[in-house]
Amino acid sequence: MATAFSNPRLLSFSDHGAPYRGHWVIYAASQADGYAACHEVCEQGQGLQVVEERQLPSALEARRFSTHLILHGWTPDEVHSDQGYSLLGA
Repeated sequence: MATAFSNPRLLSFSDHGAPYRGHWVIYAASQADGYAACHEVCEQGQGLQVVEERQLPSALEARRFSTHLILHGWTPDEVHSDQGYSLLGA
């Protein structure tokens, strides 16, 4: 899958019961120790679109957002680094 954000992907989540909902991806942001979460949906004829973006200023906020996604039915699909695992609390 293509990426809508230029920084390294750390985690991606999807809702396997509703794949049309796209993916949430957590990226390392350009600021020191910051993160960005993007809700990406592949629209027919338009390619990958970011429908929502959140700035997560710390690892703690990124962990909280990951937990929020899991509690709302999103499943971690890919963990791209040790840093990604740390955002899951593993």
